[in-house]
Amino acid sequence: MEYKGVQYQVVQTANPTGFRWTVQLDGKKTRTGVARAKGTAIFQAVRFIDRALRERPRPNGSPRSQ
Repeated sequence: MEYKGVQYQVVQTANPTGFRWTVQLDGKKTRTGVARAKGTAIFQAVRFIDRALRERPRPNGSPRSQ
């Protein structure tokens, strides 16, 4: 799946029962997490992407619009 140009995956796990999310940042960094419900896993992945994009420096050095 993709959110704001960032790829992420959500897969069901058997043991422990739940869903694992994985986010690929810049093709280098990978972050993962586990949630009990699929919707929660998607929410956590999207929230992580939003935070990572907010912290990423802008290429032209201009301030972020609020």
